[in-house]
Amino acid sequence: MLKKMPGQNDNKSSNLWLGFAFGAIAATAVAFLLGTKKGRQTLKKLLELSENLEENALTIAEEIEETILDNAQKLPEAKQNKPILGTLLDKMKALRN
Repeated sequence: MLKKMPGQNDNKSSNLWLGFAFGAIAATAVAFLLGTKKGRQTLKKLLELSENLEENALTIAEEIEETILDNAQKLPEAKQNKPILGTLLDKMKALRN
């Protein structure tokens, strides 16, 4: 016969209620976003923000690269041969396409 560990049944019931709570929150969020005019407007704004996020991240990466390159030019020649953000930026552009 299997021995029941202390607290094992409590863990199962707390997982049940936690899952129920997350499900209720998710259902409420979906109902709000799809069922109300204000929710649809909010969803539209979130989608626009997520579309612009990739573009903004590339712009920020380019600005960081320019700043690093400007600072690298001020360093002695011995330190300029180190690779800089260029490869990372090239990879981001490749993923975008």
